[in-house]
Amino acid sequence: MGENYDKFVLKGLAASTILLTFYFIIASLLGGVSFALDNFIKLGYWMIPLVIGFGIQMGMFFYVKEKMHKKAAGTAAASSGISATSMVACCAHHIADIAPFLGITALGLFLTKYQSTFLLMGVLSNILGITYMASLVNTKISKSKIKAVFYSLLILSIIIVFVSYYFISKIESPAGTSKKANQIPFETLTSNENNIEFQVTPLSSSEFQIYINTHSGSLDFDPAEISTLYDDIGNAYKPLKWEGSAPGGHHRNGILKFSTINSNAKSIKLVITDSAKREFMWDLK
Repeated sequence: MGENYDKFVLKGLAASTILLTFYFIIASLLGGVSFALDNFIKLGYWMIPLVIGFGIQMGMFFYVKEKMHKKAAGTAAASSGISATSMVACCAHHIADIAPFLGITALGLFLTKYQSTFLLMGVLSNILGITYMASLVNTKISKSKIKAVFYSLLILSIIIVFVSYYFISKIESPAGTSKKANQIPFETLTSNENNIEFQVTPLSSSEFQIYINTHSGSLDFDPAEISTLYDDIGNAYKPLKWEGSAPGGHHRNGILKFSTINSNAKSIKLVITDSAKREFMWDLK
């Protein structure tokens, strides 16, 4: 048996490589190579255990499969799906970027909000898969004890996922934003002037998803420098930051973030001045 371990290790490494490649392809297509790298580093505390755990599980799966334990196939397949979905969730806010074009805006926003929960599910599914594979391998630990550990981990995992979901659900989108504003289904507004199109969708009263497209010239401006948010009681707000694609090119998208608006405001107006002055207005009631 010892002489065959190398091939199982290689298969595990190959599985980790495939999962990692899957992530980088999806993330690069949605946000570019730099986003894929930055996001992997940012979420490394989830991504690395996810990739390593998946590789260990798949290496064990092929070992168990060779020993004719066919029940392992279903567990490995299920965990593979969860791990892949978790990887996609890592670039969820870019899924939200393209969601309007796919007609799945709600799905994109859902994945964005519960990104951490999806990643946690991926890591826990790998732990459960490894434990289950261990129950099928001949070890010095009795199978009954391993199965007891497996079911205990399963129950604990379900509790952890639901607790994560519960607490994330309770977190308000931007700090201090009024609940009334957050509950309003804001309309997407479009401005098309001087061969540049802006599509603006409020995610809340102080965060805006923006798509910018042109077929002539280059989009070299910084949205944070040319934008101002006004409320109906005379307050003006400058952007805190632009989280999105860098200046240049014909197509850009991202989220423009402002400080919390006055809770007494009944309407807001976003003014963007590039080659033209563009005004976007929404009611908060």
